[in-house]
Amino acid sequence: MERRPPVDLEHDPIADLEEAAAAVLTANVHGYYATGARDQRTLRENEAAWGAWWFRPRRLTGVHKVSLATSLLGRPATHPIIVAPSAGHRMAHPDGELGTARAVAAHGGTLILSTSSNVPIEEIGAIPGLTLWFQLYPFADMDFTDALIRRAVRAGAQAIVLTVDVTSEADSHTLPLGGFRTPPGTIWALHGGAGHILPHLTWDYAKHVADVGGVPVILKGILHPDDAVEAADQGFPAVVVSNHGGRTLDAAIPTAIALPDVVAAAAGRIEVYVDSGIRRGGDVLKALGLGAQAALVARPILWGLALEGTAGATAILGRLLRELSEDMAFADVADVRAIPSDLVVPARPLPPLTR
Repeated sequence: MERRPPVDLEHDPIADLEEAAAAVLTANVHGYYATGARDQRTLRENEAAWGAWWFRPRRLTGVHKVSLATSLLGRPATHPIIVAPSAGHRMAHPDGELGTARAVAAHGGTLILSTSSNVPIEEIGAIPGLTLWFQLYPFADMDFTDALIRRAVRAGAQAIVLTVDVTSEADSHTLPLGGFRTPPGTIWALHGGAGHILPHLTWDYAKHVADVGGVPVILKGILHPDDAVEAADQGFPAVVVSNHGGRTLDAAIPTAIALPDVVAAAAGRIEVYVDSGIRRGGDVLKALGLGAQAALVARPILWGLALEGTAGATAILGRLLRELSEDMAFADVADVRAIPSDLVVPARPLPPLTR
């Protein structure tokens, strides 16, 4: 018996894949993955904002092949797409985070494992070919937090990604559907459901995380350019321009709008990554053209995982990389590290041309 309508992971619109995934997930789990805070304005506008940028390529450049190779935190990286942290992958499919991690490893990529993983980080860190970073929520219990950081580093995490835009327990309570109800049998392998989020996050807390782990700490949730400047001043190597996928502060600025100002403020002193609303390889190219060094993707990977487990997540990530390569070729862009500064322009008003 067919458990879902047939889908083409390589070519169907991502919105259609989400609809197909919704048919195999419970309404509770799909709602948790898919929805945003309150009126979901930021959730909707995140995708729309990427659509508000256009490509204006040069021609007759002689480009005949493209390179996705780049570097992240000073280390070589096969490509600039990072799989973003998201909670509870075994709610989508029994393969869970193991399936997602294997998909990322198959493409030589980087995974940011969520604090709310259903799979222990030691199992993820043992997967060959995977670059592993660990996402950390700012728990109030510092002994618990320190132990979690050290555990992640021992398991092979090369960086800690500190979420700085969740300073309450609001992530599920602000969602529609009356809040998220954890399915029976769900196991949070890393925090066990224990621990309260620190309500007053400070730069000192972030620096403590860096001191404990001894690995680079990336600040995820930056929207204001002044915070990028402060991050550089405080010695942090990278920030993620993020509004938590529209899941916390509704009406927070879409990341495609916030990104250029943050990049300008960072002035090359730190690396800038971006997430929220990225659904296509073309969105990734826009992000890179606006100055990001990498783009983070979560929900499309979850739809692939829900539909076909490890193979589905692998197919979706491969599709995004293929789209990025194709769009680069169509735009006469040879190298993700050398995208012309005038490739990406706003829909209106168009900026004046300089010669």
